[in-house]
Amino acid sequence: MNGKITRRRLAAAALGSGVALRAADAQNPAPPSDLNAAAKEQVRTYSETLAKFDLPMSTEPAFQFKA
Repeated sequence: MNGKITRRRLAAAALGSGVALRAADAQNPAPPSDLNAAAKEQVRTYSETLAKFDLPMSTEPAFQFKA
C-alpha cells in the first residue's frame, strides 16, 4: 500500500468492519447487561481501528458546512 487512503477506501474499511461486527453479533444475540459500557467499548474499538490509518489533509470531505 502506498500510505495514502482515499475516502472510498476509508468508507469501505469502515463498512467492512461494521459488517464483520454485525456477523459476530449474529452469533451472540444476547444483549449486553450495561449498554452504556458496551457503547463506550465499541467507540474505543472503532477509534483504535481508524487510528491505524494515516489520513492526509487531502482526505477532507468535498463539501463545506455553512451556518
